[in-house]
Amino acid sequence: MMVLLSIIMDVLILCPFVFLGISYIILKKFSNKRKNIFSKAADLTTFILLFSIQASVKFIWSYDIGFIVLIIASIIAIVFTTIEWRTRKEIELMPLFRKIWRFLFLVLTFTYIAIWFVGLVLKIIELATR
Repeated sequence: MMVLLSIIMDVLILCPFVFLGISYIILKKFSNKRKNIFSKAADLTTFILLFSIQASVKFIWSYDIGFIVLIIASIIAIVFTTIEWRTRKEIELMPLFRKIWRFLFLVLTFTYIAIWFVGLVLKIIELATR
């Protein structure tokens, strides 16, 4: 049972878009509000993407970048909070967290795609030069 759970977690971490699809289907089936389904699925996937980038880099290049991803996410949150603080008189926390989380989804998605694209190109070059 633990082996099966480990395999499922590995697949979800290395393929976060599978998780996005599964969470979208589940939310669509059980939610009454069809308007925000993709946003909620993306919010859930952002958490998985934080770990997927670390696992992908470790899998492809054998580097551990765990804290770097979290530090960059923290810097993004600080920048967004500073901008919000300077432009508005009062900071509303939930809309601010939502903006940060959605921006992190975009950044992490593009980073994840770039990591796998670069890894694939490097592997093709490595195999072609043998």
